[in-house]
Amino acid sequence: MTTQLYTVRSNRNRARIWIEGARLTSAGFTHGARYNVTSTANVLVLALADDGARKVAGAAARPIIDMSGRSCQPFDTGDDVSITYQQGVITIERAA
Repeated sequence: MTTQLYTVRSNRNRARIWIEGARLTSAGFTHGARYNVTSTANVLVLALADDGARKVAGAAARPIIDMSGRSCQPFDTGDDVSITYQQGVITIERAA
């Protein structure tokens, strides 16, 4: 399990969470992998799923997950979040 601190950025005046690279690969989120996003009051959970609604972008050497706008709710631009990478699951929650 790996944890990363991240500040939610802005793109076209909307909140944006951009995750890329080796951390994704180590959690099984490789280029083209499908996943679903579920959200609660303060947590986003990205879970791999064969029939997932979303797909990891980028290239084999540099996979990318790019979420913006409503996809980032419940977070706003400037919020500090903690991203936890586990095999098949990425959890994003407010940093303590």
